Amino acid sequence: MLLSVLLLRLSHVRPDPVSSAPADDTFRRYDDALERDFRTSHHVDDYAAALGYSPRTLTRATLAATGTTAKQHLDARILLEAKRLLVHTDATAADVSRTLGFREPTDFAKFFRKRDGRTPLEFRAVARGRT
Repeated sequence: MLLSVLLLRLSHVRPDPVSSAPADDTFRRYDDALERDFRTSHHVDDYAAALGYSPRTLTRATLAATGTTAKQHLDARILLEAKRLLVHTDATAADVSRTLGFREPTDFAKFFRKRDGRTPLEFRAVARGRT
């Protein structure tokens, strides 16, 4: 399980070549904003408005850079942080939910289960070897 978390993390590591391509710059700006704000903003529209792009432009740039949509990229970052917190802290699922900006713990549980196939606590048990 930790291997999957590491692989997800490494999938976000990319070389930082100097490029003048507008899509590269657009994605870098989005990714920087996402890293800064993913705990408080879970909507691509918010990032697009803050950066002065349309959601479609962010999605095109993200697809070109990562092969995933802007929303998938955002959700993957939220999921990665959720997994990190679940494995490396003793925070409750409700605490993790609040830390990641979900309004209700049930919203977090649905988000997590939809993307991972398990509840946050099931993931924690497997990741910590307590199955």
